[in-house]
Amino acid sequence: MDYKYLLLVLSLSVILILSTAQHENIPYEDVPDICAKCVCLTAHDTDKRYHHLLSCTSKKFQHILARWPEEFGKKHDNVDIVATFSGNNIELLQQLPATNATLTFSCRHCGIKYLQAPTFMDVPFIRRLDLSWNEIASDELTPDVFRGPYRVMHYEPIALVDLDLSHNRLHALDRKIFEHTANLTKLNLSYNQFRVLNAPTISALSSATELQELDLSHTAIKSLSAAIFKSLVNLRILNLSGNDLTIVPDKLQLIGRSLVSLNLAQNPIARFTEESFIGLKSLQRLNISYMPVLKTIGKSVFTRLETLKRLDCSHNPKLVEFDLESLTHSSNLTNFDISYCALTTISLFMNVTQESHTDIATLAKPWPHLHTFQSIGNPWYCDCDLIQTMEYIGAEGDTNINQPRCDTPYFLAGALVSNLSSQYICNLKIPKQYKAILEEPPRFLRKRYIILTVIVAAVVISVGVMLGFAIAAIRRRLKRDDFGVEPIRYTSVRSSNLSAFSQGNTNSIIVNGNGVANASA
Repeated sequence: MDYKYLLLVLSLSVILILSTAQHENIPYEDVPDICAKCVCLTAHDTDKRYHHLLSCTSKKFQHILARWPEEFGKKHDNVDIVATFSGNNIELLQQLPATNATLTFSCRHCGIKYLQAPTFMDVPFIRRLDLSWNEIASDELTPDVFRGPYRVMHYEPIALVDLDLSHNRLHALDRKIFEHTANLTKLNLSYNQFRVLNAPTISALSSATELQELDLSHTAIKSLSAAIFKSLVNLRILNLSGNDLTIVPDKLQLIGRSLVSLNLAQNPIARFTEESFIGLKSLQRLNISYMPVLKTIGKSVFTRLETLKRLDCSHNPKLVEFDLESLTHSSNLTNFDISYCALTTISLFMNVTQESHTDIATLAKPWPHLHTFQSIGNPWYCDCDLIQTMEYIGAEGDTNINQPRCDTPYFLAGALVSNLSSQYICNLKIPKQYKAILEEPPRFLRKRYIILTVIVAAVVISVGVMLGFAIAAIRRRLKRDDFGVEPIRYTSVRSSNLSAFSQGNTNSIIVNGNGVANASA
């Protein structure tokens, strides 16, 4: 028995020596006076627990520090350390300097490509780790990176509860990536190009059984396997926004008892049905905003969401149908947003129209805890049903800028909905169809002016024709009476007279009254 114990001690000693040697051989940033180069702050609370801050942000470091500042002391029991190296050029993240303090470490925007395993072995009580906005690839993220100190034939897990790996170059996860992080409760993998969650990735996610928050937003995934949810019985917050989902992921009811927040914004989902949110008995926050093709929220969609408190359905440019009646089952609703959609009307038929003869203000509100209701930016058709429904829900907005306005009928266009009362609108006869009154066209397009223009043109043309005929007749008459001078006609004498001259004929040439030349001997 003693030999086995001695063997364990020797093995542990060898591992510690090797790890120490490896630790010393890694080039760290050479900073003689850490607190002169970085920001160091210290505070303590009433329980005599010390809180240290080390900020080495944007110091043009190429490595992290080899030790903690002397000002933090040598013993770190009952101590919290928050260290940030963000904004440096640290391509290789070395093993962190040893400490027993509860550690929060951040190295964002550092250009990290490589991780020196085991990176966190000497900081077993690290709680929060932020490595977002780097260039870490899937091959570099191995289980050994999160390996803790060696204890009795196995590696102890580290105390990590919050891990942020967003905005990196991950496309898959090692199936055993979380085997040394048994306490992990918050995981952010957003803005990584997973596209498809393969079998190792699904196995890795399902192995993190203590997860309470999972962010898979903007990862270009088109579907989500039900196998992920089977063991995530503690998951409370799920963010799937900005992906290519066309339907609500199947088998969400597997986490229906624990899930309190679901974000499906910016997905190409065309419609929600009664089965979309079935089994989500504990859901309190639902985001279905910014969906480019969402057209219909059908009947009974929200009937089973009795615990819902916040609903964001804003900025859906093609949404034309919203079943408000099913939302009345969510009696604890506090925030409701349907702004900037394509809705023309919403109605609470059971609660409003059947009692329209009473004062709407005296009716019990459908959501007694409602604090915020936004419906601005919709082309509302302000008829009796809409105004009654708006009064029944309650007023919204403190300024005219944040209040909805009527789009139709035309004689109410631009009017604030809050300025209209159901008693007034319900007594109006609003035509189902109407002809818009066009503005009077310019004068040159009016009928009477066109006719007048044609008449004037005809008169001018007629006068011109008559004058032309008169002038032609006068000219013909003058020509017939031989008025004027007869024009002189000339003939060529080259062939006759020149020949005469050439023969010595000097007889005179006489031009008669008719302009014809005659030769005399």
